[in-house]
Amino acid sequence: MSYESESIFPVGTKLSDVRDHVQLLGYAKRGVITSEEYGRFEEYCYFENEDYRSWTGVTLAIQITDGAPVVSTRTTTARSFYDLQQQNRTIHELKKRFGGSFRTDEGKGRYLRPNSGPPSPAASGCHLAFWRFGENLIKAGVYLQARTFPKQYQGKADRFLSEMGMSPRLLSNNMLMPFIVASLEDYFKSTFIALLRYSSRKQSFFKSIRLQGDHLTAISDGKSVEEQVVETLPFQKISAISRHFDSLDQKLDIGGALRKPYRRRRQSLYDLLEWVVLVRHEFIHRAQLDKTLTDERMEDLIYVSGPG
Repeated sequence: MSYESESIFPVGTKLSDVRDHVQLLGYAKRGVITSEEYGRFEEYCYFENEDYRSWTGVTLAIQITDGAPVVSTRTTTARSFYDLQQQNRTIHELKKRFGGSFRTDEGKGRYLRPNSGPPSPAASGCHLAFWRFGENLIKAGVYLQARTFPKQYQGKADRFLSEMGMSPRLLSNNMLMPFIVASLEDYFKSTFIALLRYSSRKQSFFKSIRLQGDHLTAISDGKSVEEQVVETLPFQKISAISRHFDSLDQKLDIGGALRKPYRRRRQSLYDLLEWVVLVRHEFIHRAQLDKTLTDERMEDLIYVSGPG
């Protein structure tokens, strides 16, 4: 589902003027699309990184016609409050500048309405971190479903080769573990950065950090201080991750939350994540394959569903 609008301008409106105004509103051109049914479009996008305001951004298309250009905008249901606000602003500013009429999913001449107010910047940053983590797990799941192996490596042959540590399926499952660990690391890092950036304890936390020359260079080149601070901290083992969150705010008891029973699993999520990192390290540093990584176990790991 999406939220869409269409702005129709008076005959004689110049395409170049519409382009200029769209770019003044913060849109960047992505390319040109040609469709047999709808003709030629110029595609633009808007994304606001400041304070994690955009979640999906706004897409905009200028339809090039024989008469006046037509502008359409679109946001998805996953958009943020500020994405929808930008979409309404775009509709309003185009109407103010060029006249004409517009229609949205709310009706003719009616602006789109948000379902709720804006989240805090920290909450928005945590949302984006979790969103990206979920997308990475979906990628891993799609990979498991999409890969294929020749017949000579399936069935009994695969089980025999797995015992010998020579199964391509077993190797493939082990190769997926570094991606899963990287996804976890990115999630915890990104969440911590968002919380640190807006924390009232930021100054005291910084006192224990020693940045090196490459970190200072990155800050000079536009990277945030919080990002470079986090680069000095380990974010793979869940025990270390728990300490970082606890030092920022003792209420952020990541370790305690992960040790609680989850969906009747015999193994806590805390122990599961520690095991995942261990398997990854054995594979990366010693080329050791974990023979327990069957397809069923990989699916259970990705979706964390059912008893362990």
